Amino acid sequence: MARPLRVPLLLPAILAVTLAKTVAKSSKRLGGIEEADVNDEGVQQALGFAIGKYNEENNEDDDAYYSRVLQVVSVRKQAVAGSVYSLYMEISRTTCTKSQPSLDNCPFQEQPHLKREKLCSFQIYSIPWEDSMTMLKSSCQKT
Repeated sequence: MARPLRVPLLLPAILAVTLAKTVAKSSKRLGGIEEADVNDEGVQQALGFAIGKYNEENNEDDDAYYSRVLQVVSVRKQAVAGSVYSLYMEISRTTCTKSQPSLDNCPFQEQPHLKREKLCSFQIYSIPWEDSMTMLKSSCQKT
């Protein structure tokens, strides 16, 4: 008779453990900062937005050339009312001038004195359902 009683008691125990694991995982994500996949669509949009803003605002020595991402070092994502992306990347100057419409296929400068490689940190706040992105922080240092 003790045997049939084990199954009904075992089922709630299994459900309780499963529920606890699920809650722990989801609460870890809400507001928590996690590594993000560089190929994620939201990350790609944030990267494009960051480099676009950098090129708009970078008037160092009346720089007429676009810069673009040389290498993504790391990306972190925080789930809030939207997402906050913390982007760390190396950027470098291209051969394309800012008078050209696009920098998608622009090669990087080859000459060392023209490269102007930098390590940059950007924090982007994205609200996808409002089609909104805002630069919260940005900083770059020459490498």
